[in-house]
Amino acid sequence: MTRFRRWLGLLGLDEIRCSICLRPFSPMAQESGAEAGLPVCPACRPHFAPYPGARCPQCGFPFQGLSAPDGEAPSAVCGACLAERPPWRAFVYHGLYKGALRELILRFKFGGDLALARLFGAWLEDAARCLPVPNALLAMPQHPAHLRRRGFNQAHELARALHFATALPLRPDLLVRTRDSAPQATLNAKMRATNVRGVFGASPAVEGMRLWLIDDVMTTGNTLKEATRTLLTAGACEVCVLAVARTPRGQA
Repeated sequence: MTRFRRWLGLLGLDEIRCSICLRPFSPMAQESGAEAGLPVCPACRPHFAPYPGARCPQCGFPFQGLSAPDGEAPSAVCGACLAERPPWRAFVYHGLYKGALRELILRFKFGGDLALARLFGAWLEDAARCLPVPNALLAMPQHPAHLRRRGFNQAHELARALHFATALPLRPDLLVRTRDSAPQATLNAKMRATNVRGVFGASPAVEGMRLWLIDDVMTTGNTLKEATRTLLTAGACEVCVLAVARTPRGQA
């Protein structure tokens, strides 16, 4: 088999394309783990490693510059969460919304490269290993008018990818967006909290359920907080939030 692969390599046939940079590389260079079976070349892999640093265990705020002993990220609750704890049980994410990861998410979200959902889903699965198993997965919903404009809901594509990877039930019917509010990106932090108030509705079926709520990026967290409160008010027993990336405070 080794000799056969060597001949394939010499003929240029033992190659696949990296799902990130699209350059061809040998599948023999593919590592196992969360990206097993996913085409990520050795050159791209270090740029998309999980964020290893210290962070707030409640909102994921990264404490830049702090090192982690023995490969574990130290955690301390940040000032904002001490003042007002988020409504979710836990929040996990893969990396920080900057640099190469930011560009990849923009390619997925605005470029329509939905094939990246499988890669992001693998990263979410890895980030969520510390969480209790939920009764269902659900994505941050879009208002139908916004969905018609965009053509797809990137959060739902992530939830679908995680569903296929884990076989956990996917329940998009549990949470809906009832009002088409202004885009959060166009508002300052104070206006964002008011903008999303009362925009969600939850199904009575959430009563007693443990849920994983999925989004692509968390910035101020106001929309995710409102969605989580809506689910808890409807009877969900707990909500954990998963995101591919977290925007460092000050870059909202």
